Amino acid sequence: MPKVELFDRSEVMNKATDLFWRKGYEATSLTDLTLELGIGKGSFYNSFGSKRELFDSCLSLYREGGITVIEQVLNSESDPILGIKKFLDFQAENLLLDPFSKGCLLANTGAELAQDIEISSFLLENNQILKSKIIDYLSNTSLSSQAEAIGDAILIYTTGVTIISKFMKDPARLKASNELFLKSLVN
Repeated sequence: MPKVELFDRSEVMNKATDLFWRKGYEATSLTDLTLELGIGKGSFYNSFGSKRELFDSCLSLYREGGITVIEQVLNSESDPILGIKKFLDFQAENLLLDPFSKGCLLANTGAELAQDIEISSFLLENNQILKSKIIDYLSNTSLSSQAEAIGDAILIYTTGVTIISKFMKDPARLKASNELFLKSLVN
């Protein structure tokens, strides 16, 4: 017999993702989750199995969104430098507008749970997926010969930006850093 859920699964997943994003995996208790999600412990276990299974599902959901965003933003510009600039500006704007200064769920998870083999594997896979999207984007441009190195540089740079954005909210510094990073790609 299929499970019957008396809640909107998508809404609950978004709430759980946001809670893990704000507090981190270890600091988020089962009580925190059931209160935030508005469901009982029985419903929680029946629907999600465990805190870790829910967390893994939240990471996957977050990753899907990130992949979609990077594809949409980059592919909205045919000029590779403008596409990368647009992506960096989009990221900076979203980080600066976040009232909770959450940074990036995947970067936060890497900092918190890097020793977890499954998490580490998931994050490496995510990095490869995002890098492949950047390489694909650059494949028929003037930057194609450097696409792999540029993909790595963008991912390393943006991960650093997401971490520093948790405590530094200076738009001028972020804009200047983005401009310098862009210049380094074409020199």
